Amino acid sequence: MCAAHEDIDKIHESETAARERIEDAEKQARAIREEADKEAKSLMAKAEQDAKKTASKMLSKIEEEKSKIESKMFKETDQNIKNVRETAVKRKDEAEKTVYKILVGEN
Repeated sequence: MCAAHEDIDKIHESETAARERIEDAEKQARAIREEADKEAKSLMAKAEQDAKKTASKMLSKIEEEKSKIESKMFKETDQNIKNVRETAVKRKDEAEKTVYKILVGEN
């Protein structure tokens, strides 16, 4: 019977050692998972930050281009207004001269 008890004790010891190994493996797996999650969150945060920087730069460039286009349009509009005024003044002068000639009878 003594050998049977020894065999049973060895089985218990083996089971205990196996449980300890399983627990250690589970702890390692949990630690690896936690580290992977932490790294994934860090990478996501960095990617989000990089995306925001890129979007901000793009928005800044768009605003700059918009400003340039608006400035160009205002200059063109001002030039068009100036040309229309000059043409109006010339036509007014011509009309006044024509009316004067008609009134004076030079035609």
